[in-house]
Formats: sequence, C-alpha cells, structure tokens
Amino acid sequence: MKQSAISNNIYAIRNHYGYTQESFAKLVGVSQVTVSKWETSGHDISDKNVRAICNALPVTYDDIKSEQNGFAKKVNRIPLAESFVDIPLYGSIAAGTPIEMISVDEYHPVPIVMHDRYPNSFLLRVKGTSMDRILPDGCYALVDPCKTIEHNGDPYAVCVNGYDATIKRVRKLNNGFELVPDSTDPTYPVQTFNYNEPGTETITIIGRVVYYVLPFDWSF
Repeated sequence: MKQSAISNNIYAIRNHYGYTQESFAKLVGVSQVTVSKWETSGHDISDKNVRAICNALPVTYDDIKSEQNGFAKKVNRIPLAESFVDIPLYGSIAAGTPIEMISVDEYHPVPIVMHDRYPNSFLLRVKGTSMDRILPDGCYALVDPCKTIEHNGDPYAVCVNGYDATIKRVRKLNNGFELVPDSTDPTYPVQTFNYNEPGTETITIIGRVVYYVLPFDWSF
C-alpha cells in the first residue's frame, strides 16, 4: 500500500462530510497541522487516530488505510445526494432583536453525518447580525434540542419569556442566565437575566446550536 493512498482517503473523507482541516482536527482530537501532514506530505497515521476517525464518522479502517478499497475510490461511486438528508425547518429565529418564532412546513438538506450525530436536530432560520461571527444572517442553524446548558458559553437557541426566540452564547449564572452576542457590531449588548430581581423574564432553553447550513438562494 502506498502512503499516498492514506492521504487521498483522508482528504476524500474530510471533504465528503463537509469538514475544514481545522474542524476535522477538532473532531479527531489532533492539530490542524497534523491533518495537513496526513493529506499532503504522506505523514503516517496511527491506529489510535484511525479509530478516532472511525468513531466520529461512518467510515471503516479500510476506508482510511486501503488503496484498493479506500474511501477515495469508494466515494466516487456514492451519489452526492446520499451524503445528505432532509430535515425540518421550523420557522424563524432572531439572532438580533428577538422575534416571535413562526413554524413553517419546509425541509432542507444537511450532511448525513450531522444528522447521525444529532438525530433529533432541526433547523431554525437566523435573522439578524448579533451572532454574525459564527452564524451569517439568513443561514439555517442546526439545533440539537435540550433543556439545560451543558456547554457553558456555547451558542443556544432560547425562548425569552416563553414565546420570543433568539440565538446567543449562553452562560449559566448561579440564579439566572447571561445572553452574549458574538457579532462584528459591538453595539449589541450582553443581556443578564437575574432571577433574584423581581419581574425578570424567564429563559427557556430550546437547544444547542451545533452547525449551520446556507439556503440555496443565499448570497453575500
């Protein structure tokens, strides 16, 4: 087996499932430089890292290590449509001033690997620029439903006072929440909801934002 087969297979796997070198490195638990070496310089990959890729993605040992049965050759026989799955798009969600969430009956494709990882996930349309460093205005945020904050500081979709929906980085406080924008516009304020203060609006967690896709008519 030629070492270039490993490079080709890893490159094909990463691109097939829609990862950048940086995001693929984070998924596997290595550095971006390591991924680059795997793909371009014939740098060998340990069995530990092969197992990490196989655990993170629906691929096999041969997909990575084989020249004859590797992913680079296999992927050419997989129709592009089979690497995506349609999931529901449930209305709109503000990433600026909160707006009322309105359900709609639409579906949009996401990479099947993301659906496999988050089988109960759904899409919410982002409107506004308060999160535009990570979520472009007009994109569809993939939300993994949950009721608690398990990753403090990550982006979450939340309901404010039961009906208004927004996406912000959420920090759980001792008795409340802090909603933090992640925007190129510094005028968006941090919002603090302190339940020690009478009349504080209730924050309800919808789910954690784990990915996003762009609509087919999206443009710069």
